[in-house]
Amino acid sequence: MQVTGSNYTHKFTLVPQQFFLEENARNILSDTVLLEPEDEIGYVVLDSLSAVLIYVKQGAQTLPEAYFMLSSLPDISEYIKIIASYAKGRLFLVVAEGNTLKLCNSFEAADFVTAEYFIFMTLKRFSLNPELSTIYFRTPLNTKQELSLYRYFKSVEQR
Repeated sequence: MQVTGSNYTHKFTLVPQQFFLEENARNILSDTVLLEPEDEIGYVVLDSLSAVLIYVKQGAQTLPEAYFMLSSLPDISEYIKIIASYAKGRLFLVVAEGNTLKLCNSFEAADFVTAEYFIFMTLKRFSLNPELSTIYFRTPLNTKQELSLYRYFKSVEQR
């Protein structure tokens, strides 16, 4: 499959590769999100994490935003890795400490202030200091959003 872009499905889960069986993909995903009968299930192996990302397909040639975020973790040299995307009223967030994935999730966020709330609550949960961290955004930020983040983070980068 030639991938043409990202989709912003919130219906995804990450499972250890050793526990994944293709025939159980729908059942595994239905344990974490509410599936509709017409939802078509896809999956992709993330060898760098020894995990499989199971998701609801949204277009034949797209992969979930979570895939691209997780795939970009090795490209970040900092010990604390914070990657976010904000699109279609959802925050997508991946946080890792060294080689340990702490969180890969999405949150319903009607506005950017709510998205920031979820970012800061997540960092607080893992005792991570934003003032010492860079946050990487995959989706574009407007000037107001970027300046708001700069009040809390050491650096804000857009990829």
